[in-house]
Amino acid sequence: MTEKITIVGGYGGMGKFFAGIFAEEGFDVTITGPNEAKGKAAAEELGVSYERDNKKATRNAEIVIISVPVNSTLEVIREVAPEVKEGSLLMDVTSIKEEPCKTMEEHSKKGVEIIGTHPMFSHRVAGMEGQVFIITPIRGGRWLTWLKKFLKKHKSKVYESTPEEHDETMAVVQGLTHFTYISIGKTLQEIDFDLKKSRNFSSPIYELMLDMVGRIIGQNPELYAAIQMQNPRTTKVHERFLEVAERLSKAVKDKDEKNFQEMMLTAARHFDDVDQAMGRSDKAISSLVSELSHLEESIGKELCLRHIYSGQTHLGIVKSVTPEKVVLEDSGKEFNLKISNIQILGEEERIGYKKNRYGTIERDFSVILDKGVNEETVSTLLGNFDENILLVKIKDVYTGPQIEENKKSVCFGVEMMNYDVKEMEERINRFLTDLGGKPR
Repeated sequence: MTEKITIVGGYGGMGKFFAGIFAEEGFDVTITGPNEAKGKAAAEELGVSYERDNKKATRNAEIVIISVPVNSTLEVIREVAPEVKEGSLLMDVTSIKEEPCKTMEEHSKKGVEIIGTHPMFSHRVAGMEGQVFIITPIRGGRWLTWLKKFLKKHKSKVYESTPEEHDETMAVVQGLTHFTYISIGKTLQEIDFDLKKSRNFSSPIYELMLDMVGRIIGQNPELYAAIQMQNPRTTKVHERFLEVAERLSKAVKDKDEKNFQEMMLTAARHFDDVDQAMGRSDKAISSLVSELSHLEESIGKELCLRHIYSGQTHLGIVKSVTPEKVVLEDSGKEFNLKISNIQILGEEERIGYKKNRYGTIERDFSVILDKGVNEETVSTLLGNFDENILLVKIKDVYTGPQIEENKKSVCFGVEMMNYDVKEMEERINRFLTDLGGKPR
């Protein structure tokens, strides 16, 4: 049986993300939402169904996922939870867990399984592999097993928690970090700081910090306001942060080096592992530097670059590189790509993409060789001659009356990329000639 999945709010960022994944796996997906134009457009794009009425879409579904703005979550749960049929799964993908889980439990039938979830990633990612996915089961059974199996299949990192523990941790993981980054961004704006010019003076750590600030303040302010304001534990963390910041600032004003150093040392002792933090940040810095160097060294060469958010792949010749952008010529067109948004694919992936893009073609090459030449060796050399050659096999070895004495005719079957085939044929014939052969 194909499970019916209803995603309430399914044309929004995260809802649309999951609708696409479930649709690709063959589930019968329905998305809902009040804006019919947006809903129908998203449904057509994803190949799923659209229903404006949340209750109607919910009644016959085996899985119901609430994916609406944080501020609307409790209201929508109260609307649809009573409609979920017994034996089905009700879950949400909200960044706050305690109140949504409590509301789902209060308003759903006893036979409905309930799992709170928090995907710790943006809908902008290309997939779920390696991404953290937190689950807070309230009523679990076969659907909890199904969800864990589904997440394992997609290679997500799954962590199980209680709603209370989740919200307490998120008060720091999101509440404190977002608050800090937004404060830095706002400070830079209020002092009218020239960010672009400052990058000329910057260290790699400063670059990483600016990127993190930009990543946070460049996203949906409604969502980030809700994350700060809907978790009641966040304000206590803010209060302590501001208290500590004031004490640290006072130490600077008073030139109290001893107090400043003591605050820094005690914070370091509490840190789980400063050495690991150093190592991970060193790797991040090294990765940024080596990636830019690799791109610069590849000017004039072919690379395969994938956009980390859209998943779009470009194969072409690197024309120019700056610290921010790479220009790639792909099929006669030039693409200006932000280095921060692309991933350089490895050689194996590049060849695989090239093969899928152009397809393959087979050609036979017959050549006269000395009788003592090992055709297996020639086959191996030919297979390693060019990356566009995918497979070489010996189809025939002939030493009949039409062949000179002490000679043999060998036919090599070559599978190659269906790309610049004529030029490749000429190169293969030249290669065989250079080995002492005589093409027939």
